Amino acid sequence: MDQDTQNIKKDNPDDSDTQESPENITAESEVEKKTQENLTKKVQEAYSKNEDFQNKYIRVLADLENLKRRQIKEREEAVQRTRSQIIGDLLPSLDAFQMGMQEVEKEESTKNIFIGISMAFKQMENILGEYGLEVINPLGVEFDPKLHEALSYKPSEEIEEGLVIQTIRTGYKIKDKLLRPASVIISQGIEEEKI
Repeated sequence: MDQDTQNIKKDNPDDSDTQESPENITAESEVEKKTQENLTKKVQEAYSKNEDFQNKYIRVLADLENLKRRQIKEREEAVQRTRSQIIGDLLPSLDAFQMGMQEVEKEESTKNIFIGISMAFKQMENILGEYGLEVINPLGVEFDPKLHEALSYKPSEEIEEGLVIQTIRTGYKIKDKLLRPASVIISQGIEEEKI
């Protein structure tokens, strides 16, 4: 063979040289399988991390919502406590207004003063009522130890036993919280004659 032929053979090797041996094919397919397994494993790890992050996100979001609700509730309770304290401190003033009205009402000459005081008292009651103050004036209702404070018993022919016959001091509450029980006198019913 001449030099040109050998060069051509080198440049164009025959088919037997280009075909890979079965050992090379198996090795390459094993490498591909390992690569695919690694990729599958990485994808599965990514999915599990994603699920972890989603679960953590959902938990954090729920915690944040709970925190918001708790803060709103605490804020409302603080406002309610403050209102209760302020209104509780004003109760002696309401009592003073009521006593003043009772005294002024007795005399005809102080009728104008009575009208003025009663208007101021009514206005104060209305304003405090807007903030949740409720008056407990149990005249004629059954005695309730949760709302009333019994000072004494009094026989009565008109009012049956166990009902409030007289309110000595008005009671007050805000929503379900009792600020001060009403001080009352309770009917004993008809007094039996002693023999």
